[in-house]
Amino acid sequence: MTERPLDDICVIELAEMVSGPMCGKLFAEMGAEVIKIEPPVTGDEARHHPPYPGDVPDPEKSGLFLYLNTGKKSVTLDVTQARGAEIFKRLLAHADILIENHPPGRLKSLGLGFETLHALNPRLIVTSVTPFGQSGPYRDWKGTDLIEWAMSLTGYNTPTMVDDGEKENPLRAPGHPAEMMGATTAAAATMFALYHRERTGQGQWLDVPCWQSTLNTAKVEMAVYSYRGVPFSRLRSRSGVGLEPLRCRDGYVYTLWTVDAHFEALKELLGHPEVLESEVFATMQGRAENDDVLRPAVQAELLKYDMDDLVRRGQALGLPIGAVYTVARAAEDEHLKARGAFVEIEHPAAGRFRYPGPLVRLSEIPASAARAPLLGEHTDEILSGRLGYGASQLDDLRGAGII
Repeated sequence: MTERPLDDICVIELAEMVSGPMCGKLFAEMGAEVIKIEPPVTGDEARHHPPYPGDVPDPEKSGLFLYLNTGKKSVTLDVTQARGAEIFKRLLAHADILIENHPPGRLKSLGLGFETLHALNPRLIVTSVTPFGQSGPYRDWKGTDLIEWAMSLTGYNTPTMVDDGEKENPLRAPGHPAEMMGATTAAAATMFALYHRERTGQGQWLDVPCWQSTLNTAKVEMAVYSYRGVPFSRLRSRSGVGLEPLRCRDGYVYTLWTVDAHFEALKELLGHPEVLESEVFATMQGRAENDDVLRPAVQAELLKYDMDDLVRRGQALGLPIGAVYTVARAAEDEHLKARGAFVEIEHPAAGRFRYPGPLVRLSEIPASAARAPLLGEHTDEILSGRLGYGASQLDDLRGAGII
């Protein structure tokens, strides 16, 4: 079997829902052993969120959980009990990374703060993914993906190109974008810390706020405000030309025609309609000044063509143009299929389904994906094989609700 980059790394994941588990998933995809600690009986909260096959709730069949936890091992352990916390510390004594996404101060209140864990294992890297971080006035605020997104400037910018900012309110994005950004930021930062540990032998504590991770996507808007004191505007009348999806005959396309070369390609794509040949559109300045006339004219011409035809011919002409995909369309896209972006995984409870595959591809290492674990599937294996607990001890721990 081909060795993967993180085959010798052990990650303990004490995290639920999206941000922490997605971070752990990225490590599992690169070969790390990721041991997921779940509360006995209930497990990760994500197990109780849809979608479910046939819309029948089942903690072993949640699509959200199954995607976020591929390739991991599941150990049920109540770390809020003293005996559970001691088992947890024994697991961490020889681990490389702890990923957690509990409220700031929660682990410390259980006797599991960074200082305690660092003394136990100086090489341990603790990655804490939270809504607002471990410090600052908002540290203890309750946060959700929607709140983090809304406060990130990107939330205000969704949607842009509105005609009346007072009547058209900002909207949320689908899914969990802020927590996903926090997760990928956390994974990258943890790799930096691993590299630092290889040089120094020392672990450290990583403070990763999802809010700031999302805020970083608004760098241009922040720069404009910093340099000119001008806040970003969502209004169509104050936006550059060609900066919104437009309808075509069977969907939407997004294209740019700001620069002269792109506008010439757009005219070629649309068959040089007379309305676009007007002298007032011949320059970038002219197009900007007359965007209220140009945009509807382009829209009217696009409605004469199908989406795929526009994209294929436009790209051949050097025009930046792309289709606006639905989920169903993305799932069947030929480019994503050619790149193996989706993989089929068999699960003993949920059955066989298609999942998004590993996010990155390494030239020397084949991509691989393994199923998500059943609740507590590896508890006996880890506690017995790794920590030396016997059958009677495991029975005692189960009777006490610790595992």
